[in-house]
This record gives sequence, structure tokens and C-alpha cells, in this order.
Amino acid sequence: MQKYIDVTGLIQDGMWNYEPPFPSISIKPLPPVPWVEQPVYCEIFEGMHSQTGTYLETPAHFYGMDSEESYLLADVELERIMDVPCVVLNLGLLEKSPDGSRHGITVNELESCLNAKDICEGDAILVGTGWGRYWMDPDYLNTSPYFTKAAMDWLISKKPSILGSDLGRWENLDKPEGFFPDFYAADILMVGPLVNLEKVTSHRCRLTALPLNIARTSCAPARVVIIQE
Repeated sequence: MQKYIDVTGLIQDGMWNYEPPFPSISIKPLPPVPWVEQPVYCEIFEGMHSQTGTYLETPAHFYGMDSEESYLLADVELERIMDVPCVVLNLGLLEKSPDGSRHGITVNELESCLNAKDICEGDAILVGTGWGRYWMDPDYLNTSPYFTKAAMDWLISKKPSILGSDLGRWENLDKPEGFFPDFYAADILMVGPLVNLEKVTSHRCRLTALPLNIARTSCAPARVVIIQE
């Protein structure tokens, strides 16, 4: 029997957001429509941007919209983002540090997952830390774990087609690890930040990530679902 797990964060007022100049989401009702007799119910998504909530991203986020080294989101084939073999590496429910410091995820933590040995080339790999439970917390970004360069090198070496996590900020901005050039050069799609990864219990599962079909963008909000037997 299949089990469907929605790992998409809910877009709502007051949720986490990247710092300015990124705008913050504000969902408002549409004013009355004068050219329609009956009431019309519709919402305006003010402040929505391509990295609002859970999103899917191509290397064009790093190389630029017109780069010959990359491609736009609308050009990603459906076969690459639907029913993709997937391994979720759950590291446990990591907690916020009392002193506000950020934990660097290590290779040992990744390799210690029982299903790390089940990763195959071309899989989607998702790293779960339980951080989705802080989705509405004002410290969601600045206290989250990050990937050490060694950990990211390990993940890249597995040659995934998609890499994601429940973390909104993979890099340590105070002392950068500097892994993003290697990540984007490997032509890996990024998905996240995600929620509910701790609910995935099977060693292998399948991933579907469907972004909004928007022209001229490297990324867009997406609905992401895990299917496990």
C-alpha cells in the first residue's frame, strides 16, 4: 500500500523569509469587482517571489538567466521531476542551539544513516533534520544547521539528480564553506526547504516536485510529495 507524504511548506503570512531585498508574502482578498454582479472571491499574493516557501531551482540561479551553461525552470523535463527514485537521510530532530550558533552537518552524520548505502546514481537525495517544525519561527534561517563542505562534497559525489533538505540556508554566511560552485557545476536540481521529512520511514521512496510553470525564472514555488510503500 502506498503512503503519500506532503513535504511542502505552507505559504502563509508570517512564515520564514529571506532577508531584504526579498519581499515578504502577504495574502490579501481581492477588492470588489465592479464589472461582475455577484461577489467574487480571489486572493492577491503580495510579496511573492521565486524563492517563496518550498521551491525547485535550476543552476540558472547561479549562472544567470541567459547563460549557455544552464537552463531555465520551464525547460526542465517532467521526467526529471516526477516519480524520481529517492533516498531520505534523516539525521534526527536537531534542536536550536541555546547560544544561537549553527550546527555544521558532517559526512559522518550522513554516512551514519542506515539507508546511506542505498543511494544510487541519479536518485533524489533529501536530508532531514526536523527543521520544518520551525517554519514559522523568526530564527528559522539564522539558527538552522548548514552543510560543511565535506558533507556537500559527499552528497555531490553520489551524483544525485535532485538534492534537497528541510533547511532554508545551506551555507554558513559567517564563515562560508564555499561549496556552491561545485554544486551548480554538477547540474543538480535543488528542492526545498521541505517539511515532514521525519515522517518518511522507508529506506527508499519516490519524489515528485512540480513547480509553477513560469517563464524566465531559475526557480519557483513547488508542490513536493513523497510516495513510499
